[in-house]
Amino acid sequence: MADTLKETRCESQDTVASARSLAASSKQIDADMELPYSHFSAKSRVMIVVITAFTGLISPLASNMYYPSITTVRDDLNTTQSGITWTITAFVIAMAIFPLLWSNLADSIGRKPVYALSMLIFTCGSVGCALSRSLTALIAARVVQSAGSSAVQSAGAGTISDIYPREQRGTALGIYYLGPLLGPCLGPLIGGYIGQDAGWRWVFWVLAILGGVLLLLALFVLPETHRRIVSKTHSIQPVNIPPALSFKDNNPLLDIATVRYPVVALSMFLFAMLFGTYFTNATAQPLAYEGIYGLSQGMSGLCFLSSGVGCILGSTSGGRVTDLLLARHRRALEAATDSERVEDIKIPAEARLGAMWVGISLFMCAVIICGWLIEYELALAGVLVVQFFIGAGMAFTFQSLGGYLIDVFPTRSARITGVQNFWRSLWAAVIVQLFPTMHENIGWGWSYTVMFFLTLAALLLMQVVVFRGERLRQRFGPGPELR
Repeated sequence: MADTLKETRCESQDTVASARSLAASSKQIDADMELPYSHFSAKSRVMIVVITAFTGLISPLASNMYYPSITTVRDDLNTTQSGITWTITAFVIAMAIFPLLWSNLADSIGRKPVYALSMLIFTCGSVGCALSRSLTALIAARVVQSAGSSAVQSAGAGTISDIYPREQRGTALGIYYLGPLLGPCLGPLIGGYIGQDAGWRWVFWVLAILGGVLLLLALFVLPETHRRIVSKTHSIQPVNIPPALSFKDNNPLLDIATVRYPVVALSMFLFAMLFGTYFTNATAQPLAYEGIYGLSQGMSGLCFLSSGVGCILGSTSGGRVTDLLLARHRRALEAATDSERVEDIKIPAEARLGAMWVGISLFMCAVIICGWLIEYELALAGVLVVQFFIGAGMAFTFQSLGGYLIDVFPTRSARITGVQNFWRSLWAAVIVQLFPTMHENIGWGWSYTVMFFLTLAALLLMQVVVFRGERLRQRFGPGPELR
């Protein structure tokens, strides 16, 4: 009897201890949740996003700015069309590889040093391009230029994740993606008039000056945002803080290997087909504007404004829509559960994909219409209208896909963005090289139709993620240790 009473007393003490521990844990969680997600003020965060978006504009701007002058460059360097095309392909391949290295470095030493170092490298590469006297020198300088400009392609998303919680991240990403998406539109516009009036070398001198300005902003204006580094000096919520990386973890091949997870592989496939089509369209348009519609080099660049305006509307509205979708899912879950704790309500990452079909349907329809309008040399006004919808649809879809991957990998946002940049840029390099052959053999209409069906296939496969993504992640990963 005495033993029974003793055991009962022990069990009661254990229960009380467990209850106290749970209460203490709950109080600690409540205390943590009362802390700000980021210590930066609202104005400071907007400033950070604007500088990041402006820096993110550099890579696609540098890639596209000298397209209108490419014939002049070919003649000036006494090379062939296939030879000069390698200045584009080499840039895009480097743009695929280097963000993987930059994203790992940004997670190790912070965002600010990466921005400063990358802009220094970009500026040097731009000066090298302006001074090039041979095709080999220009290709080498373009690789250096791409290596420097591509850092923000991955680190930028990490910066947004550093300062904005999940519920506000979509809107901020919408502003950030304006830079990478507007580059292919603004590049030919700016470069067309500079190349026409001042010569192709001044295209690169202007880029060098711009790189110098961004270097100064990175050094003296942009603050460090990395959550692990910031948490050492400021009180912020202990969430989405990446662990310190060992030398073994700093392996880009491990990041690329995330495609072994079905949700990542299917997302990357759609990203690649979508961006490859968009990028090929952007590089091919000067051929149509100047060769078919007889526009000057400057006027050809001006035509890119239509897709640029579409990108602005698609990016800003797409980001806002994904945030609204998360808010709607939260309200639905709050109504369906008895939990009063906001942090106990888990919204699946796939909630961001709910409106993706709107943007990508718009994009695909505009692509196939554009191809056949150019094939039959129909009204230029019609081509410009569908270019607007190509830009809007592309930017809108980018918000859903990019935000989804960041939600799946909240502590590896820069690295997963580097991975998606790798796959989409790699495919863009391939399809850009293939397009001249496609165009010569099957024409504009069927070339665009091929790209339409490739994107359609990726979209259909992506529906598995939209409707079964959460189950796929639970069964096949990624697991919590990789998030």
